[in-house]
Amino acid sequence: GGRGGASRHQARRPNASAAEQAIFSSATSNAVVPPSPQNKNIDNPGCIDTSLYYEIDSDIASIALSISNDIDRSHFYGGVLRLAAHDFMDYDQFSSARGDGNGDDDDPMGSDGCLDWTSLSNAGLSSIWNEHSQLHRLYDDKYRMLSRADFWIAAANAVTRRTSANMGLDLIDTFYWGRVDREECLGSAERLPTTESCREVEGVFLERMGLEWRDAVALLGAHTLGRGHKEFSGHRGTWVPNDKLAQVFDKRYYQELVGRSWVPRTSSDPLKEDWTTGSDPDNDGNGIQNPKMMLHTDICLFYDLDANSNCCTRTDLFRTDGESHCPTQKDNQCITYGGDHPRWEASEAVIEYLGAPRSPIPPRRGAMSERQYP
Repeated sequence: GGRGGASRHQARRPNASAAEQAIFSSATSNAVVPPSPQNKNIDNPGCIDTSLYYEIDSDIASIALSISNDIDRSHFYGGVLRLAAHDFMDYDQFSSARGDGNGDDDDPMGSDGCLDWTSLSNAGLSSIWNEHSQLHRLYDDKYRMLSRADFWIAAANAVTRRTSANMGLDLIDTFYWGRVDREECLGSAERLPTTESCREVEGVFLERMGLEWRDAVALLGAHTLGRGHKEFSGHRGTWVPNDKLAQVFDKRYYQELVGRSWVPRTSSDPLKEDWTTGSDPDNDGNGIQNPKMMLHTDICLFYDLDANSNCCTRTDLFRTDGESHCPTQKDNQCITYGGDHPRWEASEAVIEYLGAPRSPIPPRRGAMSERQYP
């Protein structure tokens, strides 16, 4: 149902590619875009028309406005995006048949409203989705006629629109409804990428989900919202300068990635090691008030960590007193990818999303020099 209505809302690309199915409709072959209200299929209670889609959008905004501080609000925004992402990132384009959630390797999984809540990969998401959370109560009270999978995607789209400049990033034309929930999804968390290296990004996004580097870099750009919590993932800080800016969906993630001096941040647990900038080299301590972070899977989009991982990304940046912005590794510059490297496309995507550099400055230097950072 729901295929009628104005042409803008008619179902397009019914034979969606593997990548499209992974993100929009991997759990069903019947997913369609929202019809206009007058053409809503009243026989299908799971149908999301345009008015219901924007009603969800408004309700998500109300929850965000009810949160009184920047830290918790940025956590809510980032958590909603992560909830939806972790639901579809277990998709496998090479699997052929929907299973029963018993861990069958031939199950494509994808957006099905199911996470493995016991996995460390999903740590912290239970603070966003539990029977007492505002998001869960909203679903129970008002939207239980929808699948969880559809609701999570619609909520994530609402966060994206509400946090973008002038609410201009509206994803309704990419939204498909009709995903089917499941209650068991054993093994789904094992398909999620860890934060260790770009090999994780390649294995999950490119090889198993069928995306390209440009898609993967765009998805990781969602790190511009939210923060890492030591008590959840073991990583702490924001990808952008502070929690207020971590509530704005823009290109700042890419600006921070190439515009600051990032160095490895150590930890007694190798899985909790990441990168920081400024005076916060120890990930086991309390550190500074507003720690900033990048994961290995962020830094390796632009820098070749396989060639040299004990380095500083920008040894050419100095403070007004002449001291280096690199708290460590001042003389060890991280290496960027060459044109013959398989991950060159990732670094090119970073430059693309960062914005066209000003001529006649060479593209990479232009991207790095376009903005000065304290």
